[in-house]
Amino acid sequence: MSAVMSAENKTKYSTAISKGAGMIEETRRLLQYWSPDEPLEEFTRKVQKSGLLGNATAYRTRDVVRRVFAPRLLKPTDKPARVLKKVLDARLPGRVFTELLFVYTARNDPLVYDFTVREYWPAARRGRAVLDTDSMLSFLSEAHCDGRLENQWSEKVSVRIARCVLGLLRDIGFLRESARARREIVNYRMSDEGAALLARDLHESGVTDSSLCEHPDWGLFGMNASEVVERLDGLGEHRGLIVQRAGSVVHFTWTVKSIEELIDVLAR
Repeated sequence: MSAVMSAENKTKYSTAISKGAGMIEETRRLLQYWSPDEPLEEFTRKVQKSGLLGNATAYRTRDVVRRVFAPRLLKPTDKPARVLKKVLDARLPGRVFTELLFVYTARNDPLVYDFTVREYWPAARRGRAVLDTDSMLSFLSEAHCDGRLENQWSEKVSVRIARCVLGLLRDIGFLRESARARREIVNYRMSDEGAALLARDLHESGVTDSSLCEHPDWGLFGMNASEVVERLDGLGEHRGLIVQRAGSVVHFTWTVKSIEELIDVLAR
């Protein structure tokens, strides 16, 4: 059974995002220091000793490694960490790293996943210019009513979580801070490399050709099934994928044997 999360996941929302929102640069540094199959406790001690996270206290460093880095990239397997480390080593564009990190982060946090798919992208498609804290607070209120939020959070906690989620979307590039400190919605388009890697990631997780373009993960980037088919078809064989269409049937032929090989192809 695939470990890939769907938007219909029934997991209750949590405050996990408060431990670390985007943490893009911190994750880069941790991955450059991380070795596959390294025990988590040993890695944690190594990071603490090295001062890799700057002025962070020993407690904060341990929190970041064990409660942010590990859940997102090392559990249930360390494949996300291996893939991202390979992306860094191959020197693919920075946004490709950021897009994949966002996918892994959202899969690990149903609140981030659902808010992005159910609130951010519908707002973007409607042409809304700004996404503010009130939008997130309304989303949390609805979540409490329908059972996704088991216990209603205090206003202080809700505001903090709202700011963390919106901060994450800003770090990814979905929002930008305006001169008046407003969070403006960006007309974001997923990179070709990111689309190819997400498709391969889904393929390797067991998603079939008939389901791949309809997978909920594409909703994290505002794409529906027909848009996904067009994007993947436009990549070309030189990017590791051949798309064959016969009516409503779509078949994918991969010219690479693994996501690691695909990263090498994309880096050429």
